[in-house]
Amino acid sequence: MDAFVEAGVEAGYPRNPDFNGEKQDGVGLYQLTQRNGMRCSAAVAFLHPALRCPNLKVVTDALATRILFDGARASGVEIIHHGEVKEIHAETEVILSAGAYNSPQLLLLSGIGPAADLARLMVPVRVDLPVGEALQDHPIVMMSWNSDTEGLLTAASPDNAQRLSSEGRGPLTSNVAEAGGFFRTRNDLEAPDIQIHAVPANGLIGEEGLVSAMTHGVVFGPCVLKPTSRGKLSLRSADPSSKPRILHNYFATEEDRRSMIEGVRIGLDIAAQPALRAHIKEPNFVPNSGSDTDVWDYVRQYAHTVYHPTSTCAIGPVVDSELKVHGVERLRVVDASVMPSVVRGNTNAPTIMIAERAADLIRGAHSPGATAA
Repeated sequence: MDAFVEAGVEAGYPRNPDFNGEKQDGVGLYQLTQRNGMRCSAAVAFLHPALRCPNLKVVTDALATRILFDGARASGVEIIHHGEVKEIHAETEVILSAGAYNSPQLLLLSGIGPAADLARLMVPVRVDLPVGEALQDHPIVMMSWNSDTEGLLTAASPDNAQRLSSEGRGPLTSNVAEAGGFFRTRNDLEAPDIQIHAVPANGLIGEEGLVSAMTHGVVFGPCVLKPTSRGKLSLRSADPSSKPRILHNYFATEEDRRSMIEGVRIGLDIAAQPALRAHIKEPNFVPNSGSDTDVWDYVRQYAHTVYHPTSTCAIGPVVDSELKVHGVERLRVVDASVMPSVVRGNTNAPTIMIAERAADLIRGAHSPGATAA
């Protein structure tokens, strides 16, 4: 991964030690949400320490089926828990935090969404809002090269496991996508339109990491950071156990297609630099050439998601600046679905920021002496 960064510099891109600093452009090692060498998830960082609180009860293995209302006010949620339908009532407000897929699904099941779509499924319309529309995500395509340099393929050794558990160090602390960078494919862009994720291992092509790699290698490729294509999430049926229909509509615009093609070319250029050529033995999965036709054929075959869905309950059309759902009382949405547009980077830390801001809003609204908006 150090060689990848050096190759990026050799290709003419600035070395960037802090992608969250003054400038995002350039190549470098990624900053992580880690603690002691392990991924520090929102559950580990926030929920687990709060489990000792007497006013917190966590219910698992439950399916939320709809939001309950008392007139225009959200009053609770209905769940199915171990086969039994139960109601949980809220004295103050209901906070929906089910992600960019399930938050809009639950709103739609509760009658909050496009009236025409709900009417077709015979769901009573409570508020006509564009819930589920403007779905955005980061499509990515990866390329790989075989190598004789040891990578993560052999990381899972007893010694490395011991090093991780005792010191919080070693190869098993890897976040997999260790290095990368942010790039502008055109000079007139106000910010990067491409991000590259680089991985010191083969096996992330086509099957998205579900097939074990057999050789050492390096994998990297571009994702489109600010797609102009828009998708939609909608209900398949009024049955809460039915998965929603998810249409991402990737590469629906020429702008997105052009960004991806140029992003692939940036990746091929970095791979050709001396710092990486010292580690690359031969190509594994790459386009047949750098031509538009060959690159686009490759993208069509191997592109997939980076799992960054957002904007299905966006601030403005669906919720206000305090994340309250328009047209109902005491109901907020707090997750990546409220982003007006997908951020130019990974969504984990920004979603944690949204939750931190929501906590301040909720605390302010319900603290002694506060005036609720």
